[in-house]
Amino acid sequence: MKVYANKMETTMRPCCPIRSPLPLLVPLLGGLLACSSAQEPQAPAAPADPAQAQRLAALHAAGASAPFVLHPVQVLARPDTRVAQALGLVLERSGMTDLDVAAVPFVVAADAKWADVPAQLAAHVQTQPRDAAAQHYHLYAQFLGTPRTGPEEVRFVVVDAAGAVVLIDRQTPADRAFQRTAGRDPDPLGCATLVGDRLFGLADWKVQANSSPDGKFARLWRDLSGAPGPREVQAMAPRLQQLRRDLAKARVVVLPSIVLGGHDAASAGRLAAAWTQRFGGPAAAPADGRQLTVAVDSNEQKRLWDLARGLAGAAKAHAATADYVLAVDLGIGGEGSVAWVHIAVCTVGGDPVIVDMQNDQSAMLQGAAPKTLAEAEAFVGARLAKLLR
Repeated sequence: MKVYANKMETTMRPCCPIRSPLPLLVPLLGGLLACSSAQEPQAPAAPADPAQAQRLAALHAAGASAPFVLHPVQVLARPDTRVAQALGLVLERSGMTDLDVAAVPFVVAADAKWADVPAQLAAHVQTQPRDAAAQHYHLYAQFLGTPRTGPEEVRFVVVDAAGAVVLIDRQTPADRAFQRTAGRDPDPLGCATLVGDRLFGLADWKVQANSSPDGKFARLWRDLSGAPGPREVQAMAPRLQQLRRDLAKARVVVLPSIVLGGHDAASAGRLAAAWTQRFGGPAAAPADGRQLTVAVDSNEQKRLWDLARGLAGAAKAHAATADYVLAVDLGIGGEGSVAWVHIAVCTVGGDPVIVDMQNDQSAMLQGAAPKTLAEAEAFVGARLAKLLR
């Protein structure tokens, strides 16, 4: 999910270590959907097996409203329900309306050949209780790769309620669809988007991008992130407009920057000086050195909103000396890069004004490519200027 100023885009990436040992939820889904299935041929060749071709034709006729059970996705040789929920978000935002995640994982042996998996899935499906009135399709996917290599193959199978194969697909870095999705975003969301891209292409369905902004999986991920509802986000808009009007006189307290697993009071002093120089209003680090702590969390959305809520709770202590309070969380890693920049501004009454996330999938942070604390601080100034102009 990407949240900034008075706008919230509910696009989220699940925690999963295909690309890095401490992955983050980041915004990318909208852009991936925009360049996905529409670029692939929408009338794929029918399977050689006539019976399977009939089943695929039935899937096409059922459309994106066809009921699907998503089985926990195999990542790093084990089933992952959270990644299946991310796949549910991808499919939901593409236009599918009847999706569930299987309660019982389908577990494949580590040495199992992919050619044997469809039959094993069929056997698993046939053991599960099912409502005779709801003839669900079942989708099982595997994302192959390691933190070192990134995704190396994405493959999935769809069977009908009786376990008969409807379609099977495998994609590698040599395939165009892989390059646009998992290759562009080497994390579970990119892999999930590839599955959605191929499913819609093979079923000959039309993608309805962002068609369920408040669907089951969108709500699930919003709840997991701790993000507020649309009404709370909309309430930030007039506060932002007020801050823009008051920039030249607004008093701002800048709390010590959260960086490298600790705090940096000197960074807060530099950011305060940069605020005054850029916007004109008086800004300073707190005289008492008061710090704001944010718990480590692999869900970047939750970390962002923990920052915002923590700032709101601390803001009232500065009511006598300021109008607004600013805090930043800088994800400076050990590889000479800044993975994320989180910015929160609230009134001294605790009302959020700006809650903004930039990370390695955000165009502005990619363009700036900060590598040091000083460069991250300069980026904070540039980002605030963009939000407050």
